[in-house]
Amino acid sequence: MPMTAKIEAEAGAPAGKAWKCLLCTYVYDEATGSPAHGIPPGTRLEDLDDDWSCPDCGAGREDFEPLDA
Repeated sequence: MPMTAKIEAEAGAPAGKAWKCLLCTYVYDEATGSPAHGIPPGTRLEDLDDDWSCPDCGAGREDFEPLDA
């Protein structure tokens, strides 16, 4: 794939990290967001409301760590 085509393909897809809750098995993926909870794709964990919590166990953002690729 030519470099320009690759850049254009990547530009259309939301990028981001995946974050794992340390208290349960929930994974928040920035690329997909959480549409069922009103969070659109491409929303970074740090951009969620300060009072956002894990939908499975109620843990806060501080209880999430990056999920290794």
